[in-house]
Amino acid sequence: MLKFDQIIQKIDQLEEAHILLAALELKVFSILDKKLLSAQAIAKRACSQPLETENLLNALVAMGALSKKNRLFKNTPETYKHLCETSPHYKKGLVRLRQEDRKEWANLLETLKNGRDPSQHEGEDDPEFRWFFTHAMHERSELYSGKVAAVVARKPVGRLLDLAGGPGSYSEAILRKDQNATATLFDRKVTLEVAKEILAPSRVFSRFDFLEGDLFQTDYGKAFDTIFFSNVLHIYNPKENKTLFKKIHRSLVQGGRFILLDLFLRENMTEPYDAALFSLTMLMFTATGKTYTFKETEALLKSTGFGSFKRFPLVEGSSLIEAVKK
Repeated sequence: MLKFDQIIQKIDQLEEAHILLAALELKVFSILDKKLLSAQAIAKRACSQPLETENLLNALVAMGALSKKNRLFKNTPETYKHLCETSPHYKKGLVRLRQEDRKEWANLLETLKNGRDPSQHEGEDDPEFRWFFTHAMHERSELYSGKVAAVVARKPVGRLLDLAGGPGSYSEAILRKDQNATATLFDRKVTLEVAKEILAPSRVFSRFDFLEGDLFQTDYGKAFDTIFFSNVLHIYNPKENKTLFKKIHRSLVQGGRFILLDLFLRENMTEPYDAALFSLTMLMFTATGKTYTFKETEALLKSTGFGSFKRFPLVEGSSLIEAVKK
């Protein structure tokens, strides 16, 4: 149970979020790079006001996001590594995605009062956003791609279809684990372009094929031994997912495995924590999607010809469900 002071503390964290997001918008961490700079020098490059910028910088020091010597400011090792554009470890995708999230979450109250606005999800996909989003998914999936690969490759993988697989980070880890496996990465044009850049240095790159298409319109192909479906289920409603599951069933060999990675809820709809909060995210970020429970997902799988379900918990509310084509 959250106590009153904990509730207030969580609300107060909004201040810290806005401070960090303002610093990212002004490119403070990139301006600093590895240098010691004054507030005036930073403000000049950020096109912001010197006095107001100094207040922001002091707040960042107080939070531990910058260090300060006399009246000069410097990145910490963490902010340089992950938030500075010249760093080889710069998290360009996650940084951009958090900035976009700020705009979306501002619409929460309106969504709760008036419902979803389907029109905001219409139109062509934005290539620039898709580029950053794909990088963000790679940066996020690096955290537990090894755990995913360990589960998937505990049995021979064979011909793998990574369906709407984004950067291909999970299938790359699976191919490193199973030396005999091959993978077809299926996604949109822009996403596949980013994926090829990310995967090119990998020693398993030669075992990848790439298929551009639309989940609902494009034929996936036949005779796959394993199909991997990562963080796609929550985008669509049950009817849409049933359509996809039927296509996936047709693309698998008899006895082939269908493996879903997502944030799944328990039946009380409040656990695990990350999955429960993700339900609100889906209200704002998708036209018809939602967070599914384990039982809902397995019932949908059963109705489309799958059985022998197994669950594998990962981290941060994510789990794998493995199903077999009957």
